[in-house]
Amino acid sequence: MRELLRERKDIYWLLAWPLLGAFYFVCKLFISNYHIVHFAFDDKIPFLPAFVLPYVLWYLYVPGLMILTFLNNKDAFKRQQFAFYTGAIICSLVFVIYPTMIDFRPDASGKGLFLWMVRITYSNDTPAANVFPSLHCYEALSVHLTTFTVEPFKKKVIWRTASAISVLLICLSTVFIKQHSFVDVISGCLMAVVSWLFINILFGGNKNGTENKTV
Repeated sequence: MRELLRERKDIYWLLAWPLLGAFYFVCKLFISNYHIVHFAFDDKIPFLPAFVLPYVLWYLYVPGLMILTFLNNKDAFKRQQFAFYTGAIICSLVFVIYPTMIDFRPDASGKGLFLWMVRITYSNDTPAANVFPSLHCYEALSVHLTTFTVEPFKKKVIWRTASAISVLLICLSTVFIKQHSFVDVISGCLMAVVSWLFINILFGGNKNGTENKTV
């Protein structure tokens, strides 16, 4: 482990992810006035407690793909982290400049594992603030795009397909368990695409994310 830390200083990028999560919650301690995000279409989306499973999957999916990329492609990991934190910082600035929250969480009382998990999710994320753009959706799509568009992963069709399905389910989960408005999802996904394109332009060539000696 010590040898790895000496040779791969970029591993410390991984430590920034929990710090980003901490900032998300700290913001709630100092902001009291929020803009409500609530559209008529949000009320037409059903409450499906079972989707709490892909929602929770996010906590393994995002760091999992980061670690996978770190272990397999040094240059791709650098590009991934630049793209990821570029968009994440912008999202965090939006939370401060234009704080938002939702007001349409349903009553999640009742028996059953899924409802219990939803209640835990709600209690750990109260108030339901910092919703626009959705960090859940942004981070999931960001790591997918920056992992499965480079070697050695872009040729692994089964892995790429499974990852894409995971991202889709994670994004759907945010609206089906009423953690986000559909607008939050769209904005989060757009931010992921834009940050990915920006990094591709910034880094120019080396589209395949092949090993690069200059880090």
